[in-house]
Amino acid sequence: MNAQKKNEAFDAVYDALFPDVYAYFNVCFGAQEAEDLAQEIFLRVWRAIQDGKTPDNWRAWVFRCAVNLKNDFLRRAYASRETQPLDEAQQDLSAAPDDMTRLAVQRAFAALPKDCADLLTLKSFGFKSEEIGTMLGVTASAVRTRLQKAKGLFSEYLEREAKTDEPA
Repeated sequence: MNAQKKNEAFDAVYDALFPDVYAYFNVCFGAQEAEDLAQEIFLRVWRAIQDGKTPDNWRAWVFRCAVNLKNDFLRRAYASRETQPLDEAQQDLSAAPDDMTRLAVQRAFAALPKDCADLLTLKSFGFKSEEIGTMLGVTASAVRTRLQKAKGLFSEYLEREAKTDEPA
């Protein structure tokens, strides 16, 4: 593949996937980290194209890289103890009802085990069970089973958060 074709291939992957990759990291970490981590992912895409290593499914490959990078980021943050509490968790409890609902959803999601949060996030980005399975190295059936568990757990946590936020 010549340089022009490589540039075109990169542009096509970037244009198709950057908004979703950025949104994924933004959900996980906020805007500043999302920008840095998304850039790292597309640096990996660039290198793969330059090395002639083009996967059959760019979307699955890119999000597998994103999940791995997110996990690496969390491990480094935990190891250095630089993790920060969610800003939303520190908001004034006299927030408006819509803010309280949003806060309850954020708290419930933050309380989920990492694997459940990953599954729900990937599913919310429109990935099919087969694609998620490819990214996580499990069968589509296992993904569906785990998604049901994750949804149930999220509902349970959300109900608990909603009760916590009810006025006395």
